Amino acid sequence: MYKEIREISDDIHRYIILELFLKTLERDKNHLNVLKMSKIFEEWYDVKINETFQEFKKMKDYLYKKGCKIEKKSSDDFITEYFILFRGMNETRSYGNIALRNWVSQEMKRVIGMEYRTPADRQ
Repeated sequence: MYKEIREISDDIHRYIILELFLKTLERDKNHLNVLKMSKIFEEWYDVKINETFQEFKKMKDYLYKKGCKIEKKSSDDFITEYFILFRGMNETRSYGNIALRNWVSQEMKRVIGMEYRTPADRQ
């Protein structure tokens, strides 16, 4: 059983980052009104929000089919914990909020075509 959850560990990480990235895109889109080219950026954000949502939905469906459910358990100023239920087995993962912010930043770099790190680069 532990081998199976290790096999989808990167997918769980990707799911968490996509969820946070989607929230970040939606939040940032609400702050575009001060820009002169806000309409163009709003269109770009709408496209990227839709693309990210589709990718997030596919990942969620994939994990569900594998028997995995992920929920945000708790969050404070420094740590965010996620509860993972995988085929009856419980796991809690703790992420530093700074690390989560950095992974979301890497995702933004990927989306806009800059050089970025992947989960394989974590080690």
